Amino acid sequence: MKKTLVALDIETTGLDSQNDKIIEIGAVRFSGSEIQDEFNSLINPGKKIPPFISQLTGITDAMVRGAPPVEEVLDQLVDFVKDAPVVGHNVNFDLSFLKKQGVLKQNEAIDTYEMASVILPDEGRYNLRALGQSLSVPIRATHRALDDTKVTQAIYHLMYQIILEQPLSLLAEIVRLGKSITWNGNLPFSWAYQEKSANAKTSLVQEYQNPLLLYPPPQETDPLQPNTSIKGLDLEEVSSILEPGGAFHKSFPEYEHRSEQIEMIRAASRAISDGRHYLIEAGTGIGKSLAYLIPSALWAVKNQHRVVISTNTINLQDQLISKDIPLLLDTLDIKCKATVLKGRSNYLCPHHLESLRKTKPKNADEMRVLCKILVWLESSRTGDRGEINLNGPRERRIWNRVSADHEDCSTEGCLKRTGGRCPFYRARQDAHSSHLIVVNHALLLADVATGNRVLPEYDTLVIDEAHHLESATTNALSFYTSQTNLRRSLNALGDEKKGILNWILTLGKTTLSPSDYGAIHQLVKRIIDRSFKTESRMDEVFRIINTFLERKRGGKPVGRYTQQVRIESSTRLQPDWEEVEAAWDQARQSLHGLIEDIQKLWEGINEVLQIDQSDDKQYETILNDLREASRELFETYENIDDLVFEPDPNMIYWVESPPQRPAVSIQAAPLHIGNLMERYIWFEKRSVILTSATLTTAGNFDYIRSRLQADDAEEIALGSPFDYQNSALLYLVEDVPEPSDFRGHQMFINRGLIDMCKATGGRTLALFTSYSQLQKTSEAITGPLAQEGIIVYEQGSGPSPHTLLKSFQQAEQAVLLGTRAFWEGVDIPGQDLSVLVIAKLPFQVPSDPIVAARSETYSESFQEYMLPEAILSFRQGFGRLIRSKQDVGVVVVFDKRLLSKSYGSLFLSSLPDCTIQTGPLSDLPKIANRWLNI
Repeated sequence: MKKTLVALDIETTGLDSQNDKIIEIGAVRFSGSEIQDEFNSLINPGKKIPPFISQLTGITDAMVRGAPPVEEVLDQLVDFVKDAPVVGHNVNFDLSFLKKQGVLKQNEAIDTYEMASVILPDEGRYNLRALGQSLSVPIRATHRALDDTKVTQAIYHLMYQIILEQPLSLLAEIVRLGKSITWNGNLPFSWAYQEKSANAKTSLVQEYQNPLLLYPPPQETDPLQPNTSIKGLDLEEVSSILEPGGAFHKSFPEYEHRSEQIEMIRAASRAISDGRHYLIEAGTGIGKSLAYLIPSALWAVKNQHRVVISTNTINLQDQLISKDIPLLLDTLDIKCKATVLKGRSNYLCPHHLESLRKTKPKNADEMRVLCKILVWLESSRTGDRGEINLNGPRERRIWNRVSADHEDCSTEGCLKRTGGRCPFYRARQDAHSSHLIVVNHALLLADVATGNRVLPEYDTLVIDEAHHLESATTNALSFYTSQTNLRRSLNALGDEKKGILNWILTLGKTTLSPSDYGAIHQLVKRIIDRSFKTESRMDEVFRIINTFLERKRGGKPVGRYTQQVRIESSTRLQPDWEEVEAAWDQARQSLHGLIEDIQKLWEGINEVLQIDQSDDKQYETILNDLREASRELFETYENIDDLVFEPDPNMIYWVESPPQRPAVSIQAAPLHIGNLMERYIWFEKRSVILTSATLTTAGNFDYIRSRLQADDAEEIALGSPFDYQNSALLYLVEDVPEPSDFRGHQMFINRGLIDMCKATGGRTLALFTSYSQLQKTSEAITGPLAQEGIIVYEQGSGPSPHTLLKSFQQAEQAVLLGTRAFWEGVDIPGQDLSVLVIAKLPFQVPSDPIVAARSETYSESFQEYMLPEAILSFRQGFGRLIRSKQDVGVVVVFDKRLLSKSYGSLFLSSLPDCTIQTGPLSDLPKIANRWLNI
């Protein structure tokens, strides 16, 4: 079905359509893959173009000086477009500028971002350049209007072909779902449905059915039955598997013997077989996964006991279950069952999906996520959210509504509604019958926090990436809320005209008896009144906290960094804090009453409708949404009440205000996690192994041992088998200003990255300790590097770190700028990554509430806490570069403190024995090229 469309793109001086100006317009008229005509014009904006826009686009003030103003170009543009639908990538942005000029107000719009989000559910990134690369479009997006327009046209055409490949019943369902809302992805799906219907052999379209509910229910599997007596392992027999002439060498003659790996497999075997606790540091390249997996699998099968293996990152989890475990099972030919188990929120609930589908989406965000899931289910049955790209908090919030993380997701209910087809039910059943269960630290800690009610029973535990255990525990036990979060929860409830409450009244009017409806209506009105009072009183709480923060900074603006103030015993004695207590005392009464009334409404609807016997999905969705709103509000009530009136001595409380926008948040986190480790891990489990490439500081385990209260654990530190002397060059820039000279330090980083990346063709990962410095660097280097065909990927621009990593590896020439998430867990062997840049030593911010509170527990906080933490992070960052014996690379550190401070030697001595060279910034490009043989 060939229609004439116009793809359009504009370049502007900024993102605000009310104040910024257009500097270039590009458009192409096309039908199918054929471009019929082109339109392109630079525009004189009547104001200076910001430097970062010139760097990004290459458009300078000189280039637009003789260009026409936008008013002279609009008539030509309107004549070019006529009444054709306008196609754009994030098309509302482009149209907002043009509609302000009074043009293209009536044209239908198609957004290729919306199309891609749905039809390419597992795509790593949805920006124009990344989609062009992924779909093999020969033209490159350059931030010039005509180039980007041509890429937009090409990806539209290619994605439309993918849409045509979808089942007719799915297209019909997407069209049905989109009828009642405004969504800029509607048109191509409607056209594809019409085109496919016209070519169909029958006019009858099969009704859409959830693919998860179509296949036969899974067969029930018996849970593991542990042997009554434990049998140990023969250490010589186990270690021989990896020795020359052993099982791995017979299957893989090229398998490399590593003495460090043999030492580790012996230590792991002793721990698992004899019921001992171990701390094992295993340098990069040892092959630590196999060293603990082999004894784990052999012991689990021999005794029919479970072994739980916990990781911090998805990457390692995927590596274990998809590569390492299948490899060892095939090689050893043993019947050992292994599975991954994730938290409930990671799994799709078919029942809740059906509820949302039947009630239909209420807005474009819900439409996008729902259709993304439906397309994804055509090719996957796992129901694992890790397979799709949920972009941003809105999409993740909608996912939560269709996930298995609901109180009504019980085994009984699941069997009744889906016959056991639910992905979470299947994963849990698999875990009960498995010898090896791979989890992440968050799920492990959820199991600990709930008294071992999440995981099947186990007493043997391996914790990989163990250096993350304290931070993972801290995150799992932390609390955060803000005025925006609270308003979002209250807005979800709504009133008589919108939200859940409006839905209840609208539905109840047609389905309930007058008396039942009257009772429900009265309760709804009471909730609306309480919600209004709660919002008003909570606004007052946040206003007073904001005033409290203003007084703390002497009435000055927040500044460049977030203001954070700990709420300690001394704080609660200050006169200013009395106002917070008084305001919260008023608000807590309203909030508590609101929570009670929501519960009464839930019980009333449940009783009146007898929902368990009802087939109406709409009521069930209402009850789920009510329960979720109640849970969020109760968590807020409980934590703020603790902060104000009943502080827990083992918790850290603080309030904070970010720069540049008036917003206040309330937060809490645990002070110590060692007691939790001691009680639930060290004392309860028969065998625990903690392993990582970085557990020691200054050559010993004292720091990690004290943080995790691993007093009785045995220890072993194993170096790396890699030849770092010949594979890794550590270049220390001697003339870089100290980080305290913010401007000078930043200029050196900008210049160094531009010059070096031009010389090396990208292939660089740059690690930062602050997002603000990362942003400034990105703004400075993106334009100059783009002119050399080098893409700059920036953490925080939307996609997840995993997605950014994938895009970086797929690009021919790229630079990746990352903060904390990229200091560890990143594995890019080969020439995709040849240069690692460390902008600053990774010291924690001393004023951070968690850091400050924990520092106070030490007599020498810098030496005993701050320095060991920074060394561990530095070692992790350094370890991103050399990932295999064949790797060669350069590590560049832009921090003079390694040379000027006495503690610099502690950082350097903690690294593998690599080649170290000190020199000026000007020598860096040629030295890097020489080392890399470019």
